[in-house]
Amino acid sequence: MLKLNNKGQTLVLFVILIPVFILLLTLVYDVGNAIYEKNRLSNTSYVVISYGLDNIETISESELTNLIRKDIDNLSYIYVSIKDDTIEIELKKKIKGVIGKMFGFDLTEVDSYTKGKKENDKKKIERIK
Repeated sequence: MLKLNNKGQTLVLFVILIPVFILLLTLVYDVGNAIYEKNRLSNTSYVVISYGLDNIETISESELTNLIRKDIDNLSYIYVSIKDDTIEIELKKKIKGVIGKMFGFDLTEVDSYTKGKKENDKKKIERIK
């Protein structure tokens, strides 16, 4: 009976699968980074709206915008509105991803839209997206 030499089989399988594992890990990193940045935008909006509702009589849109800019750098879009005891904040940020660089799209955009209202001396803040 003829006995085959199977010594290189595992090495070939490893060489074929290692790029797949690397791509999977970079995808997990990019998705995790996007989720982190989205939560960061949302939390900043929540805190700024809470502060703004506490000082609704004296605060201006530009002061809230400056508070946001102090906390988050490189925002691509900021919208702040104060109307009738209601504050709306929409933020967008472009983030760089590893997978995007590999496949030709450099930036991914994450966004957050938060709205807060003061009713009967109580704050009602909701994250819409």
